[in-house]
Amino acid sequence: MQDDETRLTTYSYNQLAPYFAAKFGESDFSVQLDRLCACLKSGARIVDVGCGAGRDLLALAARGFWAVGLDRSAGMLRQAKERGANLLVQADVRALPFVHSALDGAWACASLLHLPKADLPNALAGIRRVLGHGHLYLMLKQGEGESWCDDEEGLSRFFAYYHPAEVELALERSGFGVIYCGLHADSCRPDLKWINALGWTKLVTPHVGANVAIFNEVGQVLLTRRQDNGLWCLPGGHMDIGETLKQTAMREAQEETGLRVRLERLVGLYSSYYPPGTFGEDSPARAILVALFRAQPTAGVLTLNAEVTELGWFDPANLPMDLIPQHLQRIHDAVHETQTVVIS
Repeated sequence: MQDDETRLTTYSYNQLAPYFAAKFGESDFSVQLDRLCACLKSGARIVDVGCGAGRDLLALAARGFWAVGLDRSAGMLRQAKERGANLLVQADVRALPFVHSALDGAWACASLLHLPKADLPNALAGIRRVLGHGHLYLMLKQGEGESWCDDEEGLSRFFAYYHPAEVELALERSGFGVIYCGLHADSCRPDLKWINALGWTKLVTPHVGANVAIFNEVGQVLLTRRQDNGLWCLPGGHMDIGETLKQTAMREAQEETGLRVRLERLVGLYSSYYPPGTFGEDSPARAILVALFRAQPTAGVLTLNAEVTELGWFDPANLPMDLIPQHLQRIHDAVHETQTVVIS
């Protein structure tokens, strides 16, 4: 991820690391740290996103938490190590090197403001991914737009500015519930205000739905091209209240293709997670439990609708490249007869 905003800002911090470590090394963020720590159990696992010279990382460790610092700047990480920090990782917040639900908390003090605003959703989604049932404390500058700040030596740093409502919306779309979001004046610059936000990872009950693998007499499978993201997929959708899974499958097949079908067998049950933006730019994260049925058409004519822009029969051995990735395995399972139901 070598965009100019991140690359040049990282270079500047590498050059200015001793200066920033000395200037801000003793700043007191205990009030903000207290808000996050009050939500976490003793010994909780926390990542300091954009840890810089390790000021807050060391404060978290001193409070008894397992704390790891992450930063793109090797220069800032060296300063953190010199000050006694041990658990340090050089990485980009947009590609966090932690497994799903590995951590309990995340602290992002004046770090995500160096990303282009268009990258904030991806960064928040990444933090959401690595948190289990956890909490995030976020600090960003209030303002509008994006700008570069040059120091006296010509070193540039990139900044993005936000409105509190903008931050709340970004958190909610990334799967966080907002516990607190408020403005606080900078202790050294009265004209500068900081947005402080505390979010938690909402427990979301997965949707239940059905896919239908419809095969014609020559063994081709019917796919639909989605309107919201332009990808090919198996027909299907969410279960309505009062329906059985079979009813859902037959209804969705007819709604999305115009065909009535006869269900032949239950192929499998599939658990899937789709990150924000999968089904359109503003779509939230989704967890879905899907029942896949194999079927044959019995009546009707292929018909487009508001959700489908194209319909096509495909040889299972020659599927389109722009197919929703999860559906490749489902088609494979529907093609091959098995004696047991697939659970994935």
